[in-house]
Formats: sequence, structure tokens, C-alpha cells
Amino acid sequence: MRTLISFDRVRSPVPIRVSSAIEISATPQLVWEVFTDIHRWSDWNPLIIEVTSVSGGTIWAPGGAFVMRYKTDFTPIQATTRSFVQQVLPGRRIVLSGDVFGSRGTMTYDFTSYGPKTVVSATEVFAETDSDYRNYVISSTTQRLLTVLLRGLKNHIENMGHKSRGAHA
Repeated sequence: MRTLISFDRVRSPVPIRVSSAIEISATPQLVWEVFTDIHRWSDWNPLIIEVTSVSGGTIWAPGGAFVMRYKTDFTPIQATTRSFVQQVLPGRRIVLSGDVFGSRGTMTYDFTSYGPKTVVSATEVFAETDSDYRNYVISSTTQRLLTVLLRGLKNHIENMGHKSRGAHA
């Protein structure tokens, strides 16, 4: 897993970018199927209590929206965020937007196939605030979220095969 956090104080305001990626031993189709089932995100993301669709129709289309409730392990208070779908390229990319602790953010998930493996990369870009401390809190919290989210997705998917093989033995 690799993670990158960057900010540039030369120009103001500049976006803060946090990126992380992980390789999963599974086909892109399986990774996409698991990832896009938002009602089961709490099965693999240990920071999520629940995800609820608020779009009333197809979630994974521009204009789709959902709300996530996070456990207090993630933040000192129980946070709730609303995400809006901006772009979906089936099997390849999802772009979401929403507020990150009061700063507007854009989250991009890319799914890249390498034979029997898939690399999932997540990048969140949000506007810098007028507080260095708040920028630090937003970027470090986002880095933790991405790391936990991607590790949870990887572990869940890679253990799915072990569970199904154990059931047939």
C-alpha cells in the first residue's frame, strides 16, 4: 500500500491531495461488484456503520447520492457525510464529491486490472482551509480513512475465496 499526502503553500489556496493504492488478488469484475454494493460497505470497511442511498434511483450514475455514518474510531464524534456521484466508468472509475469536515472534496476511485489482480487507487482532493491545523487534521484523517478503507476492501475480497472454498470442503 502506498499513501501520498501533499500540500503546496506557494500558491493560496491550493488543493490538498491525499492518495493511496492497494493491489487486490481478484478480478476487476469482483472488486467492482463488491465496491459498488454500498449497502454492504460496513461488511468490509471497519469505520462505516451504514451507508444509505438518498438518490431514490440508481446510485452509481451522475446525480446519485448516499449518506455514510462513521464509527467514532474514525473521528472524535460520530460523523455523517453525504456523497454525490459525479462520474461512473463501469469497472474503471468512480468520482464522488462531498464535504470533508467543512471543506468541499472530490474522491476518485480507479480500478486497474493486472492479469488476475486489480489495483484500486483512491485520491481525495479538497480545498485548503485558512488554518494549517485544520488542513493537517483533514489530510491526516483522510489518509487514515483511505488506508483503512482499501485494506478492508482487500482483506474482505481476498478472504471471500477462502470462505467459499471452506464451505465446499
